[in-house]
Amino acid sequence: MSDTVLYTHDSFLKHRMGLTNPESPVRLEKINELLFASGALTLLEQKQAPVAALTDLLAAHDEDYIRFLSNKSPKEGLAQVNVDTSMNPFTWEAAQHAAGAACAAVDDICRGDFKKAFCAVRPPGHHAHRDHSGGFCFLNNAAVAALHAIGQYGLKRVAIADFDVHHADGTCNILGGREDVLILDGFQQALFPYAHIHHAPPNAIYSPFPEGTEGIALRRTMDEVWVPKLLEYKPELLIVSAGFDAHREEDQAQLLMVERDYAFLGRRFSWILEEIPECRGIAAVLEGGYNISSLARSCAAFIMQIASTEK
Repeated sequence: MSDTVLYTHDSFLKHRMGLTNPESPVRLEKINELLFASGALTLLEQKQAPVAALTDLLAAHDEDYIRFLSNKSPKEGLAQVNVDTSMNPFTWEAAQHAAGAACAAVDDICRGDFKKAFCAVRPPGHHAHRDHSGGFCFLNNAAVAALHAIGQYGLKRVAIADFDVHHADGTCNILGGREDVLILDGFQQALFPYAHIHHAPPNAIYSPFPEGTEGIALRRTMDEVWVPKLLEYKPELLIVSAGFDAHREEDQAQLLMVERDYAFLGRRFSWILEEIPECRGIAAVLEGGYNISSLARSCAAFIMQIASTEK
């Protein structure tokens, strides 16, 4: 039996924000196609994502905001939420299943059923604040999962590692300042949502990269900054906000990562799991990545490394 579970749901393919929006269903379609073609699915146990419990959503988000999203959901067409984020009739369902996937992954790991999980979800989550959406995000899947682990299982140390090309402003908004959460956030400098104008909370380490940064810098940051901090912190659970939009083929950013860099991250996270006896497992949640080809290749490379039994 595999020690790695993959969470998906049909609703993820129904959520759309307009024909020109890059956060589209084809993102998951191509990931699924490549996982099948590469044989990676044989390394994974596949499960359908449940709906997140309301109590879990309210741990991370204001009640008024949850009510706003529920009421904003349109019967047909699109409902604009803000300048870059809108809802169709399936968006609210998909968002609840995305957060539910992250919580179910935590359940699987904390119960000892699996050591690793990848949640192939959309919409993404790390730009969702406690009280508002943005950056294609509605519910903060990683933050909901972290607070679920803390509230449901009494964990005292949860780490979130975010390597999406964009700063995890929503995650830091919800979890900033907590002693029971460590946030490691790597992103491109001077790119939406402009982390340089925000102060890093005391429980977060920001790792900004200038335009043109290649994968060697990401690997060095992992080995010289993130790994030592994780070994020191000894998280009981590692949540990964896995965005693949720092790839050199992406139009929305100017970093130069390639598939082997994401494979490297997968190997390092798996190694950390083996090195920290207190760590129950790794729950990774899909964030960004909008060049369809590079997203699928990078995501598959990452998943195959965390799922592999050979390190």
